[in-house]
Amino acid sequence: MVVWPDETKMRSEGREALRRFRETAALAELEASGRTWRVVAWPWTSEPPLRVTFENEDYDALTFTSTESGNWLFVEEPRTTRVRSPAALACDARADVTETCQRSG
Repeated sequence: MVVWPDETKMRSEGREALRRFRETAALAELEASGRTWRVVAWPWTSEPPLRVTFENEDYDALTFTSTESGNWLFVEEPRTTRVRSPAALACDARADVTETCQRSG
């Protein structure tokens, strides 16, 4: 399943690029994967290369790029996730530079 952004809030170039991507076999493969993919980045121009980035619930990311010839190529974006402890997140949220709190975990 693919979750698309609200196209009423996008520029026409973005809407057109997503329309073009919807016509590809790559979209069919994403939808058939059994995972939920969200569009997290899309083009702001109509000039190639056009890029559309998808992210799944595990934060895996795929970027599809349309070349001048109209072919869509994809790259699996390297991402590293780090699980943070509630204490470390709370320390960061306080943003107190004078406080020394444990930032591990």
